Amino acid sequence: MPQEINPIESWLNEIDNKSKAIINLGNQLYAITPKMYEFDFLLIAALNRTVNLNKAFISLIRDNNFIAAAPLVRINLDTLMRLFASIISEHDRNTFASKILSGEVITKMKARNSTAKLIDSYLVKQLSEIEGMEWVNKVYQAGNSFVHFGDAVIFSSKKIEDEGDQIVNFTIGFHDNFIPDSEKVGATIWKNKIIDSIIVQAQIWMLEKAKSVGYNIEDLNRL
Repeated sequence: MPQEINPIESWLNEIDNKSKAIINLGNQLYAITPKMYEFDFLLIAALNRTVNLNKAFISLIRDNNFIAAAPLVRINLDTLMRLFASIISEHDRNTFASKILSGEVITKMKARNSTAKLIDSYLVKQLSEIEGMEWVNKVYQAGNSFVHFGDAVIFSSKKIEDEGDQIVNFTIGFHDNFIPDSEKVGATIWKNKIIDSIIVQAQIWMLEKAKSVGYNIEDLNRL
């Protein structure tokens, strides 16, 4: 009988395949036009951050180090939020990127036609209101619980052995044995969703760029 693939491994393989696709986006950007826009520099940095975080996440999960892997999901979400901010910012894409590249903080910028600042809570709310993106708020909150020292981190080092006798086991060691497999699978699924959304953000920009130079976006399918 063929050996069943571990569901976690299946999702990790998906992440790896998507990283390879992201790397190819660089070739597609160049194919549209070799001219570099300010937003290209920002996008390339975001995509480079994404593939390297993906590689680290895969390695950490396979090394049974969920405590170190979990915060990377939240960091990936941060990348998505920053790319999305460029769409709803008071500035056009290239001005937005130019300000970021010069060191300006996103949280000091405002949303277009609004007095609202582009802080995390606002970006999460706006993203979560997009059809199919309702999961963003949940992942943001769960991710924060691992980035900041809170209950999720504390519970990852303890396990109730017997509720009746109130026996609780604690651990300090190089493992994540107290983390349920369901939580690990959930993290890899959310990671995939975030990566998919980052790719969509890149594709939106590529479509905008293609239109600006009169490039047929369908030609990218042949690369």
